[in-house]
Amino acid sequence: MKLLIIDRDQTERTGIHWYIKRYQLDILSVFEAGTIAEAIKWIEKENPEIILLEIELLAQDEANELKKVLTLHSHHLITMTAEPLFKNALEALSLRALTLLVKPLDLDLLKQYLTYATRQVLNESGKMLPLGEQNSVYRALFLEETSIQLEEFNFCLMIETEFLEQNELLFHWLQSQKHFSFYALSKRVVGFSNDESMEELLKKAKSIIREWANTYNANLNIAIYDLPNQSVKTMYNALREALNLRFQNGFSQIFLVSQHPTYTNFDPFLTIEQQRLWINSLEQNNVQMIKQFLYNISSIDTYYQPDSLRIHLTSILAQVRRFILKYQMEKKIDLEQKYNRLFDIILNHPVLYTIIQEFVLFCQDVMNQAVLQKEKGQFDYVNAALDYIDVYYTDNKLNLETMAEFLGISASYLSMLFSKTKGITFKQYVNKKRLSHASQLLLETNLSVSEIASTTGFNDANYFSKVYKLKYECSPLSYRQQIKLR
Repeated sequence: MKLLIIDRDQTERTGIHWYIKRYQLDILSVFEAGTIAEAIKWIEKENPEIILLEIELLAQDEANELKKVLTLHSHHLITMTAEPLFKNALEALSLRALTLLVKPLDLDLLKQYLTYATRQVLNESGKMLPLGEQNSVYRALFLEETSIQLEEFNFCLMIETEFLEQNELLFHWLQSQKHFSFYALSKRVVGFSNDESMEELLKKAKSIIREWANTYNANLNIAIYDLPNQSVKTMYNALREALNLRFQNGFSQIFLVSQHPTYTNFDPFLTIEQQRLWINSLEQNNVQMIKQFLYNISSIDTYYQPDSLRIHLTSILAQVRRFILKYQMEKKIDLEQKYNRLFDIILNHPVLYTIIQEFVLFCQDVMNQAVLQKEKGQFDYVNAALDYIDVYYTDNKLNLETMAEFLGISASYLSMLFSKTKGITFKQYVNKKRLSHASQLLLETNLSVSEIASTTGFNDANYFSKVYKLKYECSPLSYRQQIKLR
């Protein structure tokens, strides 16, 4: 077994050379090159099975000549870089490198990849998709005009792991299975199959999911492009979209592109009624109501865009945050850590059901701690007022005096607290809330201006129109007409 180290730094080359000899990694001959010219010379002369390449060398003018030589010789490539930049990772992918190691090198990781490379059988010619510079699979994934001969492949598929850090392990494991031709991406693995029938392919796909679970105690999802073959880029995008169904379906799934559901339109922001429901549920420690609300949006009978659901959940979390502030729990370090963790889970976790479970547990914790805060008399008057306004702003009897009476403080003290905290007066805040609801009713209903004024808490339709025009620079009727003309 022959290995070539291509690195501009003599010290780096010497260190790697010593390490390989020291640990006897089944490599008989080690060659070194400090320039592209030397690298080309050694590759053409010795045809090494393994190449360690400093990726920064490819920024030089002679890089195309080295790339050309690399495509003409069978080898396992391990790339190295001093700068973990996206462009370097993309370059490594385009060269089909096993990995991109960051300097200073993790020697255990280097040993792992060298051991893997020495045990692999060289790719048999003609059994993989062509990988020359002009028709690379990786180029075809992102460039529509790139052409690749796909006649010998009947199906394209994409596989993802439950745990992102296992993606490289998955790629190497799949190669050892010899079911398909595989190409590693940063988060997934793309495969091409020449199975004769969908039944045969599905059988293999189920076997892969089962064997991975048994071997690594983890799950996979597999998406299969089961429509007539199109460009690699088109199939790649369709497979990525199919894998998004994991958000509502979870893992250990096989998704067929032909069976992709249509997403239902969904307004991610909470309605007035939903805000009130959450305020009351948290205040009353109503766990069942919270569970019912959250489980309803995770039903697999209806599919929503994952991003819309994530926004919806962050809107709900904002309501929970106000409840936390209301009972002055933001200073509790453990609760803040749980809040930040849940926020991260909402944004990044791949499965909706897990997010819902974590959300329910967090709400239970918050409500239990709120009970203790109430017993201690820990209470934030402004946030309590905001909750009360959200529930009762449609009541035309709501004013500063009734609010202060409800909270058990003087109206002047509440007015001072409110202005200092929110930057506007109590009345301005209430009117803002009422006008926002009024705009929604003007857009979504045929109610008259008088009916909308009454519904949103204004005593007088003329006063409502005056306040509306002052804020939006047009009358309620003008706003409705403008919307209809769009």
